[in-house]
Amino acid sequence: MSFNHTNHALNAQRDKVKYGSPKLKIIAPCKVDNGILKLEPAAQDYYEERFHEISAPMSFFIPASGAGSRMFDFLQVELALGKPELAENTKTFIAQLEEFAFYKVLSSSQKEKIASFTSQKELIDFILKDDNNGIGLGNFPKGLVPFHSYAEGQNSAFYEHLRQGIALSEKQINFHFTIQKIHKEAFEEALLNFKSKHDEAFTVSFSFQDSATDAFVFDANHEPILAHDNTYLRRPSGHGALLSNLNALTEQYILIKNIDNVQHESVAGSGIRVWRMLCGILYSVKNELREIYENPDHKRLKSVCEEFKLFSDEEIEAARDETYLKQLVNKPIRICGMVLNEGKSGGGPFHVDLKGEKSKQIVEGVQVTGKEQQDIFNSSTHFNPVMMALDTFDINGQKIDLTGFSNEDQYFVVRKNYEGKEVTFIERPGLWNGSMCYWNTIFIEIPSETFTPVKTVLDLLKPAHQPY
Repeated sequence: MSFNHTNHALNAQRDKVKYGSPKLKIIAPCKVDNGILKLEPAAQDYYEERFHEISAPMSFFIPASGAGSRMFDFLQVELALGKPELAENTKTFIAQLEEFAFYKVLSSSQKEKIASFTSQKELIDFILKDDNNGIGLGNFPKGLVPFHSYAEGQNSAFYEHLRQGIALSEKQINFHFTIQKIHKEAFEEALLNFKSKHDEAFTVSFSFQDSATDAFVFDANHEPILAHDNTYLRRPSGHGALLSNLNALTEQYILIKNIDNVQHESVAGSGIRVWRMLCGILYSVKNELREIYENPDHKRLKSVCEEFKLFSDEEIEAARDETYLKQLVNKPIRICGMVLNEGKSGGGPFHVDLKGEKSKQIVEGVQVTGKEQQDIFNSSTHFNPVMMALDTFDINGQKIDLTGFSNEDQYFVVRKNYEGKEVTFIERPGLWNGSMCYWNTIFIEIPSETFTPVKTVLDLLKPAHQPY
């Protein structure tokens, strides 16, 4: 990148940082029967069966660049504080250490060493660091930390995604993981281990977040910060930077799920059934829209919209014009599995005023301002999508350039700590936020047991991650 180009990008990002995160005008939360579908059991069964009619190639897309160290943040804080009395979560971790899958894979000598420690600091250092023959879990990618225990051994989240993915269908299912480059060899080794125990046909590919999308970092005076090598300090610009990775996949149907949202196989059946249902809805809707595109029928479009809560009233009215109708139905489609919000932090589904038009969007808290808007935001009943089934082909079976359906004005300004000081930088429009702003979207309620994220290592003690 040339100096002039770099300078232009830096100044553009500085202006955005000064302005702050752009705000959306939310109209109302999407709720069941007002933007969110809730299917009866018979309908769920019907769409699960339709899944088996899909013959087009299918791939999972799993963001897996997260560091395992984040799972142990509270232990790092414990070490830094050095207080004589341990925090409750640290006490729980130490008391139940032997129940974690990562403990069970340790050698006898490692377990003996743990038992010999006389201080919690020694124990925590040994688990998180890889010096002095430590385990080094703090340096693992989250996807390779052993999550679950079985009679035959312990499995990582990466392993579980593969095993549950190939159980989805008798047809070949592919997988794509976005990872950090430094971890590629470790993932490839884990893949060889998995393949040695499974005969199913599948492919696995890896990609990395493009460093060219990294954001410049600014201090409190909006001046760019220099790194120790005297170059501009930059940071990854959020999961929205993965849009180009997603866009590069060639499969028509793509299933998105985060690496840490996986269940023990003994309770994974619900998630597998939901995947089939979401794909069955996607397949059915696409067939309906294809027929409407080929034989424009406004009445039928309205009927499909009523059934799937697909378009706004304004869009349906505008679709009386045949040219608009064809543009409306010929977009990438996403079916978003939404769980009830049970107090987890994050955004949710809303009806939004988008340049005068009503639109269904996933909105984060930073995108709203003012008491009235905040009250609407707080009245949301559902959480961000936890499973998404995508169709990235157009009506004619051609791959769509997904970058053309992103709203670049929905970036985020984030604040982080760098060497003890607060810094700010830009995150690109979130992958399921602004990056999918102009997709055709269906929200559907799915069971809460399909959302079992592991944000802290203590989450692995919950029933979804324990055998039976």
